[in-house]
Amino acid sequence: MSVQLVSPLISPIYADTSCGVQQIQPKKILSIWIVTLTDYASQCHKFLLDGGRHVSVSTHADVVDIVSQIHQDKERTSLHQQVSRQLGGGCPNTHNSVNGSLNLCSRLLIMTSIGEPPLGTDGPNTIRWDTGTLRDFTDSYFGPANSGVQLHPDNAQIGRIFTALNLTKIGGMRIEWTRNLADHLRLVDDDNTVSIFDCVGFLKFQRTVRKQLFPPGFIDETLRTLALLLPQNDTRTQGWIATQVEAHELDPQLAECGSLNTHARRFENFSYWNNRLVVLKQALDEARPQTLSQWWHDRRNGVQWYTFWVAILVFLVTIVFGLVQSVEGALQVYLSWQALRQAG
Repeated sequence: MSVQLVSPLISPIYADTSCGVQQIQPKKILSIWIVTLTDYASQCHKFLLDGGRHVSVSTHADVVDIVSQIHQDKERTSLHQQVSRQLGGGCPNTHNSVNGSLNLCSRLLIMTSIGEPPLGTDGPNTIRWDTGTLRDFTDSYFGPANSGVQLHPDNAQIGRIFTALNLTKIGGMRIEWTRNLADHLRLVDDDNTVSIFDCVGFLKFQRTVRKQLFPPGFIDETLRTLALLLPQNDTRTQGWIATQVEAHELDPQLAECGSLNTHARRFENFSYWNNRLVVLKQALDEARPQTLSQWWHDRRNGVQWYTFWVAILVFLVTIVFGLVQSVEGALQVYLSWQALRQAG
């Protein structure tokens, strides 16, 4: 697959991006387009279930046309009216099918699960965009004000131990890779599962767009959360990422998130994702080893770690010596019995 083949399909979805394409290496652009095309196919599949009766779009050109209007900062009601006139004539349920089309196109633009697919394939949490422009929606939904009261951790510094690999090895959490930005860093399943957005290429490309649909600094901060959790200068993390990319068909650029220095690893440097980072860090801090594997990897308390493994070693040595003595005693009894038997 080549850039020349994929680019004509995907690039029209993003307005004002010609400069962005030129700033990125062709190999990276191809990787970004492939990931985006995969998401495109996945979202279309969700909304075209049940014979496509729940959307008014029927061709790629229809999608590109709606996306172009969204980029013009038209409000939802205005978009609905215009799309109804253009595409709603042949649909028995024009109002819902147009809403479905707007939700589908907005999902493609910002990789956020807006609206609900026909058969509810996204789970219980529905994100609604009913009024204003899509830019208004992202400002409201992802803005710091939407997170409620800003949480303040006991320690403002984020240690190097706070990585996705350690969340699994020490915290016992499961990583659920997501392509829904709204779920990024969300803890679920009684704090046993954390979602991490894997489309690094999409974020890096959005950073080059002249007129982003996201709040100022949001994309850069999201990339920094990935650099925090997936540091490029950590060899263990890099090896783990390689296995995850292969096993789950993730964006290969997960291994190219960069790393944060000590000054950058402070909660005060995160405004959009602050609360979720604080909650996630607290969950890791409160996690206690439950398995031998977790005991081995959890070296936050050096004295406790050494004490535990010395105790394990002493226990094993005691068992070994006990077995040796038991075998030796049994052997002595056997030899004594043999000697008595021969004497008799």
